[in-house]
Amino acid sequence: MKKLKKILVVFVLLLLTFFILINVPESRKTLKTKHFTFLFSSSIDTTKIIELSDVLENNYQRIGKDLETTPADNVETNIYAKRWRYIKSTKNWGGSGNIEGISKLHFVERAWGETDSKKVAIHEFTHTVTLKLLLDHEQQPLNSKNFDKKFSTFPTWLWEGISVYEAQQFIDPKTLPYLQNGQHPYLTELNNRIKGGKIYSCGFTIIEYILFKYGQENFIRLIENYGNVKRTFNVTDDQFCNEWYEFIKKKYLE
Repeated sequence: MKKLKKILVVFVLLLLTFFILINVPESRKTLKTKHFTFLFSSSIDTTKIIELSDVLENNYQRIGKDLETTPADNVETNIYAKRWRYIKSTKNWGGSGNIEGISKLHFVERAWGETDSKKVAIHEFTHTVTLKLLLDHEQQPLNSKNFDKKFSTFPTWLWEGISVYEAQQFIDPKTLPYLQNGQHPYLTELNNRIKGGKIYSCGFTIIEYILFKYGQENFIRLIENYGNVKRTFNVTDDQFCNEWYEFIKKKYLE
C-alpha cells in the first residue's frame, strides 16, 4: 500500500512539473534577413539559423520563378527545438511543420523522416508560395470563407509533391519495394498522409514526371486546376499514375 502511495506521489509530481514547464514562456531569439524573420528557440545554435537563412534567401527567387508567383515580402519563420513546444504553439500533432497563410511558417528543428533542417525549411516555405499562387489566381475581391472552403479540396498528393520536389527530397525508387514490385500507388493512396505517407517518397518523381511530360506551363495550370488531371492533361487519374510509373521505371528501375 505504501509503495502504491509513493508511486502516485511521484506521478502527481511529474505531472505538475510537466504542466509548469509547458506554461513557462520559451526563451526565443530573433534574426532578420531581407525576406525572412526567424523566431527560434534560444537553445538552437544561431550559426545554424544563419545557415538556414542563407538557404531560404538563396531559394526565394528560384521557388517564386518555378511557381510563377511572387512570394510574400517577409515570411515569419518559427523554429522549435522541442516538439512539444511546436505542438503547443501550432496545435499540429501529426507533423513536423506547417504554415499559417502566405507569410508565416513553423517547423521543428529535428523533423520526423528528414534529418536535413534546410530541406524542411524549403519544404514549408514552398507551401507558402504555392498558397500565394492559388490566391493570386482567385478573382478579386477575394471572399476568404469561400476560398478556405475551396482550398480544403486541394489534393494532398500535389500539395506535398510540390514541396518535396522544390526541397529536393528525392527518394530513389530503387529503395522502395512497392515500386520495384510494380505495385505503384494511385492518387487515392497518395492523398493519404497516414496510410504510409507515400507521397513523401514519391512526390519528387511525380512532379519530375509532370514537368518532363507536360512542361512548366501545364504544371502551373494543374495547380490552378486544383490537381484535376483530367481537365489539365486529358487523362484519367489511373492513366496519369500508370504513365508516371512507366516514366520512373525507364529512368530509375531498368
